[in-house]
Amino acid sequence: MKNVIDVSTRYLCSDTLGFKLESGSSIGNGFYGASIPVYKGKEEYHFYLFFKKDTLRIFLEAFFGVKEFEGNDLDDLCKEIANMIIGKAKNLLNEQEDDAYKLGTPEFLGEVDKFHVKLDEKFIYKMKNRTFQIGYKKA
Repeated sequence: MKNVIDVSTRYLCSDTLGFKLESGSSIGNGFYGASIPVYKGKEEYHFYLFFKKDTLRIFLEAFFGVKEFEGNDLDDLCKEIANMIIGKAKNLLNEQEDDAYKLGTPEFLGEVDKFHVKLDEKFIYKMKNRTFQIGYKKA
């Protein structure tokens, strides 16, 4: 799973948006999150993505050319990033297992001080000196 998450994250951040992506060590406290399920038969994986507001500003400017959030921008942006990264991961998995995986609908988790779900695995990335985390838990 680590490889497909890494490849899909690098595809969006580096290949598509042109950012240098590095491994990070911590995202600290106080972030915005989104979750998105992936299904394989009766198995279910819940992916969680967490972003500091400054990290989301980098994505906002890259996608829309603006630096400030309006209305539901945080909600929509978190869900869209989750959809892009985990959707690409699902496609990579389906190349290996002939369309065995299905993508669910992303959900905005809002602002979270600390995350209380124990993840099976997590990956922390840094771009433009800002971090974000992607993790998953098998249901």
